[in-house]
Amino acid sequence: MKTIINSLKSHINFSNFWVRNGFIIIMISILANHLYEPESFPFSRDYKFPLFPIVVSIIGGSILLLISSFNFKYYKNKYFIKKINVKTLLRFLFSTLGYFTILYIILYYVLNGLINGVEAYSIYHLLTGLSISLLINTIGIALLFSIDIYKLHKLVSIEGVIKVKQGGKITLVKYSEIAYIYNENKIVYIAKTDGTSIITDFTLNEVENKISKQSFYRANRQTILHIHSIEQVQSIENGKLSVLIKPTVIGKKNFQISISRYKKQEFMNWFKDKL
Repeated sequence: MKTIINSLKSHINFSNFWVRNGFIIIMISILANHLYEPESFPFSRDYKFPLFPIVVSIIGGSILLLISSFNFKYYKNKYFIKKINVKTLLRFLFSTLGYFTILYIILYYVLNGLINGVEAYSIYHLLTGLSISLLINTIGIALLFSIDIYKLHKLVSIEGVIKVKQGGKITLVKYSEIAYIYNENKIVYIAKTDGTSIITDFTLNEVENKISKQSFYRANRQTILHIHSIEQVQSIENGKLSVLIKPTVIGKKNFQISISRYKKQEFMNWFKDKL
């Protein structure tokens, strides 16, 4: 018996995506179906265990989990590794719900036609069922992927690395070591938090494409900022912002850069997310 328990403990790990989310789907299916019909209420005199609805809910939840996990992998590889914000999260949510809607409509017409016949088709029932399903799925997606998105957000913000090639030498610089990146006399430098700087053979545009938009902000043509580098932000004339940069690099005094009024709101949104 002890061997079986130890084996289950080693295989059932709630940090695993499929185990954790499978458990959530089962628990939601049991809870929701016990509250849906009066005879399924736990303390009802006419209590009946809603086995069939629970099985259907688990199957539906499993389909949703498969669709959303494939879509999550796509968004993770294309978008989330660079930037996680409200816009990309909403795109992930609505695209997942869109795939589910297509599948729901196909299954409605196919299964309903096979079981009840063509005369059972009803736009009202289709839209009602779809609306309820989309609402439940929205909550489900939020529950299923909140932990993974949070972990990915921390990973993107903290644990990224830039690979710098210079004179046949390759240097790996962690995001946490970078204060800011700047262009001076057509040479791009990485200013580190330890007071040193690294010369790169990149252009600033090339660096911008390599780094995480979650961690860095392209302030102007000469500077890419990390939150480490900012000492003070102040509104100035013409709707601009003045950003005071810490004197990170040895021998350099602190200096100011201006954020144009066109980029002001974008910068403030990025800056507030880091506080």
